[in-house]
Amino acid sequence: MTNEASFFEACQIVAEDIQKVNNNSPIYIFSHLDADGLTAASILAATISRVDLSYHIRILDRLEYETLNSLKDTLPQGSTVIFSDIGTGVVDAFQKWDQSQEIFIIDHHFPASKTEVSRNVHHLNSHFYSIDGTTDLSGAGVAYYVSIQMDKLNRNLAPLAIIGALGDRQDQGNQSSLIGLNKLIVEDAKKLKLISDAVSVWFFDRTRSVISILRNADFLPFDNELEIRAFLEGVNILYKKGDKLRPFYDLNEEECRRLASELIVQYGVDPNEIYKRDYQLNQEKVNFLKDARVFASNLNACGRIQQPDVGISLCLGDRQTALRNLQLIRKEYSKQIAENIRWASDNLQELEAIRLLDGRKTINDRMIGTIISMLSSKRDQNPKPLLGYTQTTSGKIKISMRLSRFQDIQIDLGHLLTQVMQKVEPQSEVGGHAAAAGAIISERFLTDFITQVNQLILEAM
Repeated sequence: MTNEASFFEACQIVAEDIQKVNNNSPIYIFSHLDADGLTAASILAATISRVDLSYHIRILDRLEYETLNSLKDTLPQGSTVIFSDIGTGVVDAFQKWDQSQEIFIIDHHFPASKTEVSRNVHHLNSHFYSIDGTTDLSGAGVAYYVSIQMDKLNRNLAPLAIIGALGDRQDQGNQSSLIGLNKLIVEDAKKLKLISDAVSVWFFDRTRSVISILRNADFLPFDNELEIRAFLEGVNILYKKGDKLRPFYDLNEEECRRLASELIVQYGVDPNEIYKRDYQLNQEKVNFLKDARVFASNLNACGRIQQPDVGISLCLGDRQTALRNLQLIRKEYSKQIAENIRWASDNLQELEAIRLLDGRKTINDRMIGTIISMLSSKRDQNPKPLLGYTQTTSGKIKISMRLSRFQDIQIDLGHLLTQVMQKVEPQSEVGGHAAAAGAIISERFLTDFITQVNQLILEAM
């Protein structure tokens, strides 16, 4: 039996076990606040409701041992609990839970070890079947494969799994395409005409003006708006329509090709920065949500601004109240991002192998990962790996680390941080992927942790 076949069989077993639960009480779903976590929770919620079971969703910033222990005491005996996109890193803590509770962990993060679990803990993780949760399948994707084992009609939830994978930056194939089992989910969606995925001239949020698009693209060398206008005039592309700035989506196919060609020829832009596989949601009526990557970005905003319920509502089809709330969230999120990026750009420190950002007095722990990700993608920044940290509400230190997209370095950050944590504070939470990883650590171990990370990367360079 192939790894994929074994994984699908495991998904079927989990699906069957979920359907055996007591239908007199709700199924409790706990998930992460990012786009992958919100789409995973939404897939499970839709799936559960379709078999006439009720559910209760709670979105978590992170899953620490303290959080898990407090949850244990609040859930009723005999309850069914699902952890989606989280749980693998603290699986050993479930040994202390009431044996009458059925616990499902549906995750894709790399397990630090293969912890034995008790009979009432059902641990489904893609890595157990040699399916890379970094690039080949997201948390929402694992949830999707469980869902379609319950009912093949649930394939119409495939767009949510695609949004989750894109939100987790799993578009690592040729021309930023999804690969592995994510690609099979795309095929499911295409068969139902829910997704189109042609390679096109792609920029983030093409509902914005051509000027705004070019000004905000990190990989372009423009210094100011006047330079952009001169470039567009030189290549005979109108940037105004009447007295208004022209939206990018108004450009026709020939204009898009000409724009891309001139950026490549005149400025030496990598074609892979411009030509990408464009995942469009065919049944989405709201213009700025049609692009699956932009949808994922909006879900991230909902989670980071502590309004994940709006993100869940959007995933489940609300285009009225949730959409009105989203407009306010987008505005506040953009404001916080801009303020944090300005501050962070002026406060980066340089070590031998990494850049360091101490955000303890300035950056919220829900935002540190986003800020580090954005800084690591800036062309004008030093391309060393970037490690940022800030303080959580519980007094611990949250660490987020990213590889720069402009440095070719063969390091798996998820493995590296796990290796260091085993030496520094073995009981702390750590996880992530090759290019992006994080940890929660006691403040007294922070200096030692940073020193060891810096040394290991120095040795690998």
